[in-house]
Amino acid sequence: MERNQVVLTGVIAEMDALRYTPAGLPLMAFRIGHMSEQTEAGFKRKVECEVPAIVMGDPAQTVAGWKTGDSVKVEGFLARKSLHSQQLVLHLNRIELIERG
Repeated sequence: MERNQVVLTGVIAEMDALRYTPAGLPLMAFRIGHMSEQTEAGFKRKVECEVPAIVMGDPAQTVAGWKTGDSVKVEGFLARKSLHSQQLVLHLNRIELIERG
């Protein structure tokens, strides 16, 4: 069981400022707001959530130029926010701007 993959569309709900890791990599942290209708146990239900996400490297510099309200499609994996936290953060491998907000 080694599968940890998330694909999500939504809007940028909140953005932090571009910062750099101790190794000098650019890092952007933000929140993705998602709304959709999903089927669960044969019934349709509305789903709303906000997911904390980070992107590092060259894509972080690109995302730094985007704005809250922009629509995105992201792909990545879930990991703990830190060694001592149970909160999950979506670490992005790919991010695509779908539409400006």
